[in-house]
Amino acid sequence: MHQYIERKVTAMLNFRVNHQATGQASFSLLESYARRQHFRRMANTLLAEKDDVLADLGYERRNLVAALGLPLRRDALRYLEERPRA
Repeated sequence: MHQYIERKVTAMLNFRVNHQATGQASFSLLESYARRQHFRRMANTLLAEKDDVLADLGYERRNLVAALGLPLRRDALRYLEERPRA
């Protein structure tokens, strides 16, 4: 049992070092799901607005819809930031 715990701790420490080296956050499935649900609420609120209001805010409807269809592992907010502003 002790070796099992030691391997788990080593794996966790290696993950932390890798995370710090790459500078990119790796989210667990639960964290990814929570982030996506938060984004979904925000995007649905924006999608209820007219196109001219979205343009004033710097978004395009098609980009919001595309971001909603991304896999959980993709960061939808980053996806929107990478798209040109309206």
